[in-house]
Formats: sequence, C-alpha cells, structure tokens
Amino acid sequence: MNVVFVARNVFRRLRHDWLTVIMLGTIPLLFILLFGYAFSGTPTDIPIVIVNHDSGKVTVNTKEFGTITLEKKMSDDLISGFGDHVFRARVMDNAEKAQDLVKRGIARAVIEIAPGFSQDMIDRVLSVTGGMTYSYHGQIVHLLPRAASGESTPPLLLSVDRSDVPTADTIVATVRYSLNTLFLSYLAGEDATLNWRDMMHTDDIYAAGAGYMDYYSPGVIGFAVTVITSMLTLISLVREERSGVLQRLLASAIHPWELSMGYTLAFTIISLVQALEVILIAYFLFHTMFVGSLLLMLLVIIIYTIGLQGLGTLLSGLARNEFQAMEYALLIILPGLILTEAFWPIEALSPSLRPLVFLFPLTYLNRALRAIMLRGAGFSGIWLDLTVLSLYALLMLGLSVAMMKKRGYSS
Repeated sequence: MNVVFVARNVFRRLRHDWLTVIMLGTIPLLFILLFGYAFSGTPTDIPIVIVNHDSGKVTVNTKEFGTITLEKKMSDDLISGFGDHVFRARVMDNAEKAQDLVKRGIARAVIEIAPGFSQDMIDRVLSVTGGMTYSYHGQIVHLLPRAASGESTPPLLLSVDRSDVPTADTIVATVRYSLNTLFLSYLAGEDATLNWRDMMHTDDIYAAGAGYMDYYSPGVIGFAVTVITSMLTLISLVREERSGVLQRLLASAIHPWELSMGYTLAFTIISLVQALEVILIAYFLFHTMFVGSLLLMLLVIIIYTIGLQGLGTLLSGLARNEFQAMEYALLIILPGLILTEAFWPIEALSPSLRPLVFLFPLTYLNRALRAIMLRGAGFSGIWLDLTVLSLYALLMLGLSVAMMKKRGYSS
C-alpha cells in the first residue's frame, strides 16, 4: 500500500536524523517535568505589609465587677492564623508608606488593623454567645455583651493590588479564613457566621474589579507574539536557506546586517499585526480591562519581537530542516508557557524554580503588558522591564548578524 510506503519512508528518514529523534523524546518530557515541578498551585510567600494599630485593650461588662478593661490583643491571633507559608510579611507603622510599597510592586497588599480591632471582635463574640467566662486576676468572671453601638467602620482594611488576580484572591481568602477561624475559636460550638462587610473592608489599589480574563489577556498576547515570531523566523529562514534564497540575496551584494534587519522588519510587522488583532478582540469582544497606553504597549511588543527574531535567527543556524526548526521553536515556547508569569504568578511556582523566571525575556514582556493594561503604568512604571527587553533585543540582533557572517555570508 502507498500509505504504508509513505509512513515507512518517514521513519526511515528519522532513523538517520538522531537529533530530531532525541528532541521528539525530550520535548514532551521537558514539558511535563517543568509543569510538574514548577507549578505548586496556590501562591505562597506572598509579600505583604501589616500595619497593626490594635491597642489590645478590651472593655467588657462582667457579672461580678461591672465594667472592666482587659489586655487581649486578638490581632496577634489573627496574624498567627495566616500561617508560615502563604505570606512573607513585613511590619510597618505608617499605612501610607506601606501602600507605597504596593504601588511600587514591592508588596502585593497591606493589611491595616484598626486600634479597636480586639474590642470589635470580642463584642461580636459576646453578642452571639450571650456571655463567656474569663480568668481575671486569678478569678473566674462572667463576661456579658455590651449594648450595640450602632454602625461602625470595619476594624480591618485590606488594600490589594488586583492586577495580579490569583494572588489577590489568595490574599483575600487567607485573611477571611483567619478572621473566621479566630471568631469561631471563641464561640464554644455556637453556630454562627462572621459578617465580612462589618469586619473587613477590601480596597483595590490597582485594577479594581479585575477578573481572571483581565489577568490572562496580557499573558495570552505575549504568548501569541512568542509563538508567531519564533515559528515564523525559524521555519522561514531554514526553508530559505535550503532553497538557496539566502545565497542568492547575498550574491546580490546585500550585507549580512541588511539581511538581518530586513527579516527583523518583516517579522516584526507581521507579529505586531497579530498582536494588535489579539488586543482588539480581547478588548471589544471579551471587554478586558485596558487602562494604559496602546502605543506604549505596542512599543514594548516591538522591542521584544526584535530580540525574539534575533534568537530565532541564531537557532535557525542549528536546524537542518523545517521539522527541527519547529522543535527549536518549541524549546522557546514551552518554558515560556510555564516560567514567565504568563498564566499564573511567580508565587504559584515552586520556590526552587522562581529564580529561573527572571532569565526569560517573556517574563519582562508579560510584566510590562500587565502593568500597562491593568495598572495604567507609563514609562516610569515599566522602565526596568523595558531596559531588560532593549538589552536583549540589541544582543540578539548583534549575534544574529554575527551568525550570518559565520555561516559564510561576509559583507
């Protein structure tokens, strides 16, 4: 049968192409190992700031002594309930300075505890239980609920950077869980729930109301640009070299740097059009959040694409056919899918692999796009990411020209 003949011919060619065979076996293994070891699920070691103004003084009514004042700093129990792994907390006294750390991207949230937190919590406990016993100066006294004082400000303010939606949700859920656990620990089996609106107020410093689609969109844009540019560059250059097009172009007195810049210009325009298409669909069809500058966003994409095209040119020199070119492209794409904060934050990765995140240019593209789209950042807000991407673009562009010269295309 012709079908069997064609299939046998494919396997016969593979038998003489050990590099392709090795990559066929290695790439799936690399992908599953990266995913299995890198992704830990729930974000951990989240940097937050705690501003604890809780006085720890609680005024209660007692059956034996009337009104007394106790030293009971319940905020300490709340903080210990956060656990050792979810948060990496620092303590500050000034709430404005603490929120400035969030705005600068150093911290993800600020937990501000009001002076009357312990008083508010014990009042809520006593209003449910109707009373409880307490050891006061070596004597057991009966604490009684006080008269309701009307509406009050929630004693806990949680200010969150919601541009990182998974991390923000983890922070809110952890604080709520700790509050509820603290509340239930004093109820002695009473069936009651804590009213979150009365106890805690959440304020989104950035990206108020952002959802997961808003969070994923910058990662999808960056990933799409990576796939398009890497595939297009590698396959096109390998095909043109095998067909002799590159040799004919250089024979017409085109210099290696001109050839490299020409490919860079063409592939950058194509990738930019594709990226713009994704941006417009995300905005108009899915109504994703976009509060920054479109021009700045496109500039970042252009710089990243130039660097990625240079990397593709370097790898094309190692590929002997289009099949190997696709495999090299996958070596760029797969780590970028997992280790670049495209679809989950760095806090959700295994701690041992987190330093690798900063080795990938796509990380800086994703951070810049997310800062522009969700935080409305300008040049001052993405200068570090822009600097890294620019250096990467210059380095790859220079190396791509050197690679062409090394392959025999002298100026």
